[in-house]
Amino acid sequence: METKERKKYSVPALENAVQILKLLSRNRFKESTVTEIANALALNPATCYRILQSLEEFSFVRYERVNKRYTLGPYLVVLGERAKEHLNYLAIIKPYLEQLTQQTGLTSMLVNKVSDDKVAILSKVEGNDFGIHVSIGRHFSITDGAFGMCFLAFLEKEERDYHLKQDGGLKTFDEAEIDSIEESIQKVREEGYYVTFGEYLKGICCVAAPIFADGNKVDLSIALVGLTAQIDKSELSEKGELMKKAANEITNKITR
Repeated sequence: METKERKKYSVPALENAVQILKLLSRNRFKESTVTEIANALALNPATCYRILQSLEEFSFVRYERVNKRYTLGPYLVVLGERAKEHLNYLAIIKPYLEQLTQQTGLTSMLVNKVSDDKVAILSKVEGNDFGIHVSIGRHFSITDGAFGMCFLAFLEKEERDYHLKQDGGLKTFDEAEIDSIEESIQKVREEGYYVTFGEYLKGICCVAAPIFADGNKVDLSIALVGLTAQIDKSELSEKGELMKKAANEITNKITR
């Protein structure tokens, strides 16, 4: 939900360039032609080509001349490493992820809100026992899973309902389900964590807790994910308390 002020200061060429980079970061579009990119983003092919030429000049994208396809470029690796060095909270949170995975055997991850309606995996520690493989950088809808609920719970109801009525997530919600989610929202606020057990992805369970920035603002959450076949649902509440404790400690450290 963009404000008028935000749209007033938008730069279309820059926004299109960012959308192209985000598109190429997705597995489905990791090697794409100009036509495929233009069609996916509803861009004029000539405009799309000019932007790609500029991005290639700065090594933000790379052009494979044999198959005539674009991929993400090598300079993004440099920027990514620099970003990791400059994001101080990653150094604070990573030891907690390692500890949570060691304690539970599940895969732990840090999820970051990257836009009004999207979140992405920013860091992970994969479990050897019951953990599953996850990809850093993978995007999800803000309505997806236990970690999505951690973000939704601290939005205004009007904005929360708006997101729940959109398509594009792992699950669609009818009006009755949207109404019932308010009970879940209250549960996240009271208990400090949320549990899912196969409701969003069959066979996958997740427990997540919000990390607070200023006041009730939530841009980060930590999560544990594993296989429902290997974990009893009743065990996740105990793990939820671990998550809540870790999230509270992280909040205290990054808001000092």
